Amino acid sequence: MSLKIPPILLVVLMILGQIELLNWLPLFQIKGAPIWVSLMWGAFGLAICVLGVVEVKRQATTIDPRDPSKSTSLICSGVYKYSRNPMYLGMTFFLIGTGIYLGDVSCFFAVIFFVLYINKYQIKPEEDALFDNFGEEFTSYKKQTRPWI
Repeated sequence: MSLKIPPILLVVLMILGQIELLNWLPLFQIKGAPIWVSLMWGAFGLAICVLGVVEVKRQATTIDPRDPSKSTSLICSGVYKYSRNPMYLGMTFFLIGTGIYLGDVSCFFAVIFFVLYINKYQIKPEEDALFDNFGEEFTSYKKQTRPWI
């Protein structure tokens, strides 16, 4: 597995990165957004993550992203009908919310980095492992469902 940093820890690091970007590379302030906008993005992101976790638990398979080869079933229901990676999508929405809350465009560099990193070091290896485990079933699911939204 290419992943070196667990996704939840990566989110924490990205929030710290957003704060540092705000302090060291302020670009364009977006302070005009009401706080409810950032809360809405954050809450929506958390809700998607929770729905993903609930579906994984309902299917009684592993939730540990470090070793997807331990997956015992391919989840194609719930939020997984709409996104192959709902938890990473939720984490991205949460980071968008923190970027809006912090109020500077520079904070979105951390969001972009998160998406690029997760795609390369988490999603790609996960999908390779899922193909190894589920073969044509995963290929069919992959054709029907987008990776993000």
